[in-house]
Amino acid sequence: MEPEIKILREAVDEEGGKSVCYTVNGEYIEHTHLTANAEFWKNIFNMKVFEDDTFIVTYARVGTTLMQTILLSLLSKDFASDQLFKSSPFIEDKRETYDGVEAAENSQRPRLLKTHLNTTLMPSVYFERKPKSVIVIRNYYDCMVSNYHFYRDLPFFRGLYKDLTFDQFFEVFVEKEMHACGSWFKWHKFWLEYATTIGNDHCLIVNYKDLVEDKVATVGHISRFLGIAASQESLVKVEEDSDFKAMQNRFKDFGMQNFIREGQNNKGRELFSEKQLVFFKEKVDKELGELVNLIKM
Repeated sequence: MEPEIKILREAVDEEGGKSVCYTVNGEYIEHTHLTANAEFWKNIFNMKVFEDDTFIVTYARVGTTLMQTILLSLLSKDFASDQLFKSSPFIEDKRETYDGVEAAENSQRPRLLKTHLNTTLMPSVYFERKPKSVIVIRNYYDCMVSNYHFYRDLPFFRGLYKDLTFDQFFEVFVEKEMHACGSWFKWHKFWLEYATTIGNDHCLIVNYKDLVEDKVATVGHISRFLGIAASQESLVKVEEDSDFKAMQNRFKDFGMQNFIREGQNNKGRELFSEKQLVFFKEKVDKELGELVNLIKM
């Protein structure tokens, strides 16, 4: 079936970057204009998935690059900023010089792949092949604050969000959908339902809190899930490679300021009013139910 694309609005930033808000088969997307066509989404839906693939599955700004760095270090692959999307293809990304599906298809197996897509937009055979997936989650306060800075700093999203105050962005984040991830609430409901249904052999849920507060133990858990024999020496190397200062230096020229920000947990709530904190928590509890207990604050 031909993917159905409906353009909602377009924006051009001060540098000429063009971003588009649109729906594909009814699911909301914000991305570069190069993704807003049926051919691009046919390639996503028809992409080959293998049982020996590993997917890093994240909502935006929850520690995606941190997890990529950790896994690439464990696998002794190149995680330099200019090699990141080659070593770990971002499947739904498309730029003038980069095509995520093409990069994935050109990668040697076993592949390490990255996605922000919700379950509803994953490649058709993903759920049949059941590859291992590491699902990274982060408390909603920090996630929203990080997205606020990200959308204001990333060139091709500036045309959409650069003038929004924090309070205005809050309204967008909790009431609407954004990025390729869509709604924060819907994304987490769908992926956490899948992860808890498919079982521990196929999905590992990793909390950002554990990554920053107990990294060595968490990396050990990840390595066992992936069947990687990690020595103490390799765990020390992973910790050094994924140190936030080291990552800030590595990604300082990654196309935007502050791509790697502070690497702290539960600091974002300081920016919210008491009314916003109450509203946010009530909505999370309503939308996710008992699944919210999987997200560590």
